[in-house]
Amino acid sequence: MRDNGFAPTTAPHDILDDTPAVLDQRRRAVRAVASAAANADDCVLLLEALGLKPTEGMATVPGPRSAD
Repeated sequence: MRDNGFAPTTAPHDILDDTPAVLDQRRRAVRAVASAAANADDCVLLLEALGLKPTEGMATVPGPRSAD
């Protein structure tokens, strides 16, 4: 993470409660930031400011269905 001269005011995400609702909210937040960012550097800066990781925006894809 870049040093912006400010001390963190919140706890890192790793120690927060990871309920399905919280994970979904974080996923949607990452995707919203990515869609609004002007470029990749802007996206990285915004995600870092919000304490989000780019990988949190990835949706899980279900596996293939069985041919029952």
